[in-house]
Amino acid sequence: MIKIIKTSTSDILKFNNEEFRNYIFLLQDNLQEKLESGLTIDEILDIEDPFESLELFLPEEVYPIMVLAMINNIRSDTVMEALTEGFNKGIDDYKKKHNI
Repeated sequence: MIKIIKTSTSDILKFNNEEFRNYIFLLQDNLQEKLESGLTIDEILDIEDPFESLELFLPEEVYPIMVLAMINNIRSDTVMEALTEGFNKGIDDYKKKHNI
């Protein structure tokens, strides 16, 4: 069954490293399920942006890594460490910018 996954900004701001990784894996699983059903990435993006929920929190240099990792179902420790490190930096920057 194909699911649409929505998470609020306030929930994402509370993620610890493990919760962030689990969320990435959940998004990957959902995206892979859609791709395996025969949808193309363009068709998926016409329906929803599966990367949108994390776009605010990932630095520009890390965001494309996440997109490629999710599309290609890459889950290596090296990639996940880069994403987690970028996420933590992005969360700190977001909180500073919004005085949280």
